[in-house]
Amino acid sequence: MRKGQRFTPAKLARWHKTGRGTGTCADYQPWHQVTRDDPSSRGRSHLISWRFGRLHHLLSDKELVAFGFASMLPGLVDLREQFPLAHHEHEPELSTYQLHHSGRFAPGTEQIADELGYRHPSVKKGEVHEPWVMTTDLLLTLKNRIGRTELLAISVKGDNEITDQRKLQLLRIEREYWRRQDVFWLLLTPTLYTVLVGNAIRIGMPWTVGQPDVRADVLITCSAMADEIRGRTVLQFLNLLSQKFGMDRHAAQCVMWQCIWCGGLPINLSRPLRLNEPLELLTLEEFWRQNPIASRRTAWSH
Repeated sequence: MRKGQRFTPAKLARWHKTGRGTGTCADYQPWHQVTRDDPSSRGRSHLISWRFGRLHHLLSDKELVAFGFASMLPGLVDLREQFPLAHHEHEPELSTYQLHHSGRFAPGTEQIADELGYRHPSVKKGEVHEPWVMTTDLLLTLKNRIGRTELLAISVKGDNEITDQRKLQLLRIEREYWRRQDVFWLLLTPTLYTVLVGNAIRIGMPWTVGQPDVRADVLITCSAMADEIRGRTVLQFLNLLSQKFGMDRHAAQCVMWQCIWCGGLPINLSRPLRLNEPLELLTLEEFWRQNPIASRRTAWSH
């Protein structure tokens, strides 16, 4: 924790008053933020600027990798991190994107905890007690192939965090919160992807997330060069891109990685991606299977 920083009822009330946890896209304010005024997380925090016109606040290296996996998804139209869950009955979260209210209401975390027979988490200072605001690490808004908007909720945890009984209770509350809204909920832990795949995501993010988007026609041309990968190292393929498009190494890295990111170059992310290492192509199905969010894998089995 940062010196002198503690969660208190007054701090939570101030966050509510300033609009934390509200808005969409550029207007969204994460509930937990990487600021001097916030108690720090246990992990290493990250601030990421991406396509939605604001900084994304990620509280651990695991959340950074999860963010990378999420950024690859086709049809992603919004990504809200540190998303607060309502205490009481409320309109389903999807209604934020709809013009008309469906007439349905969803239960809040206090009702769900009561129904499950669990103690709802709280925060106190002196004699003042307030219910704790539970959060979901990543809430994605997606447009599917038929143009329908849907949500995908993701909780990011370490493998050692899903063995503690109290933490499992809180995860059950979170899971039920989204299930009652017909929202798919994933529990993402490092066991769902290999270390090398996680490393590849972290290597590729500086060339994809936060970089200007490569033109669609350039990505199409790069994708058509997939067969030319065979037998070539990363460096050789980057040199090929530089010659093809008349660009420097930095621009070639952006083209290659953004083409990989969208599946245009479905490479094996489980291989070392050093410059002198050969690239290996996979089928598109095999490529997306490397991404636990795209393939909707979950560590939840309770």
